[in-house]
Order: sequence, then structure tokens, then C-alpha cells
Amino acid sequence: MSTLEYAASADERRSLSGMGKALSPAVRRLTVVSVTIMFLATGCAPRDRSAESQIPDNQPDVVLCQGIEVPVQALKNPRPASELAPDAAPALGGRDVSNFDPVGWLIAEESSDRVMLMNKLAVPEDNGWGDVREYEYIVISTDVPEEPGKSGWALVGASTCTPTLDLGELSVGAVSLDSSLPPAPDSDRLALLVTEFACNSGQSAEGRVELVKLTETESTVEIVLGVRASGLGGSCQSNPATPVTVDLERPLGDRTVLNAAVMPAREIIAATFP
Repeated sequence: MSTLEYAASADERRSLSGMGKALSPAVRRLTVVSVTIMFLATGCAPRDRSAESQIPDNQPDVVLCQGIEVPVQALKNPRPASELAPDAAPALGGRDVSNFDPVGWLIAEESSDRVMLMNKLAVPEDNGWGDVREYEYIVISTDVPEEPGKSGWALVGASTCTPTLDLGELSVGAVSLDSSLPPAPDSDRLALLVTEFACNSGQSAEGRVELVKLTETESTVEIVLGVRASGLGGSCQSNPATPVTVDLERPLGDRTVLNAAVMPAREIIAATFP
């Protein structure tokens, strides 16, 4: 049975800050994620079977975009923002919503008091260390203080994301290959770096990274990793990447390693430095 264990790091990791790139003129960046890589001690963590039971064999009905639920059908069969229902259409004229072509943005969420729109980026935003964003999004809501003479709708959120599986009590982090321990065809071990996005006062995810699912085929190795919340909360400065090692059922060979926690699954490559 495959296990997950931590691999000790011999060198202090390079730091990476200011990972966010500017969005298109249609939105304003409200959140920026940055990552600092540092030395970590060893540890171990078991496969989380309760989390694995939450992963359907078929494509799920809902995925997460920065923690916001998005129906898969909204991405597979997109409806343009120009087709918003009459009670939601005024959102396009809300406060702080810049002028943009609604035909190019899809409806991810629609109601009489909240609208979420998404736009697939022509070039994915690579923030480094496996954090690649394929969409930008905006959230517009009426749940804001009204201003005299202005619409009740206002921009309340804007950022970028890549759709991910909902892992229940676990969260999806950024995953990359550990370049100090590159994968070898004759090895049955994979050295990875996992970076937690949740606020954790700049502490590592040591002891909290769990192997949710490992699927090996003749051509691929599909991995789903999740991070269990520390429960400590804390401030939101950069979190360090946590080295982990995944044991395979047989040597890697020429198979492609995929992060199956993102939708669609993406090849895991060595960390980049934007």
C-alpha cells in the first residue's frame, strides 16, 4: 500500500514573494498569495481514508475556485454574462465594477443578490511552486452598505484561481517537484513540495499533508494531496513549502506525474521562479 512520508531538506529553500500578477483591467486584485520556502524537519502522515471516500470516481458536480463552489457545468457549458437574468443583470453596473465585455465572461453563480463571473485567461498565471491559475473571477453582491444615488450592487471580491476538487476537511495546496531530488525512472519514490494556501502564520504544513488518492496507470501517476487545517488560524504572511515523499507501487519509468486535485489534472513539474 502506498504511503506518504516527509523528506528532509538539506538546504534552506529560496524565498519567493510578490507572486500575484496583475489581472486584466476588468478586475482589481484583492488577494495576493506568496510563498517562502525554508528548511523543514522530517515527519510522517498516513493516507486519509475519510477524505478519499469523498473523491468520486467520475467527474464531480461542483469544484472550488478559491474556496467558492462553482458548478462543473458552468465551466463545461458556459453561459456568457450577457445572459444574466433580469434580477441579476444590474450587477454589471455595480460599484467598482470596471467596464468589460460580458460576452467573454461566464456565469459561475447567479442570484438576485450575488453574481460570480469567471474568465479563462489566455495565458495561465504562473505564481511559481505549482500555483498556476487558469481563471480570473469577480464576485458582485448587494450585501454591502448602500451609498446614496449608487447601485445596491458592488464588487466584493476579485482574484484568480484554478478549479480544484472539494476535499472536505482538507484543502488543496500548490504542488511541485522538489528540484533537489528529481524523479528517476528506476525509483518508486517521488519527492514533492506542497505549499498550504490557508493562513498559518508562516508555519509549515509538516504533519498535516495527507495522501488522499494515488492512481497509477501505464502512462500516468495521478496524485491528490490535501492539507489538514492546523486549527491555529493566525496571520496570513507567506507559508513555507513542505517537502513530502510519495511511495509508488512500482518504479516511475517514463510515466507522467499529474496533480489530480486540480481540474483538469495538470502535470507536476519542478518549481518555477517568476
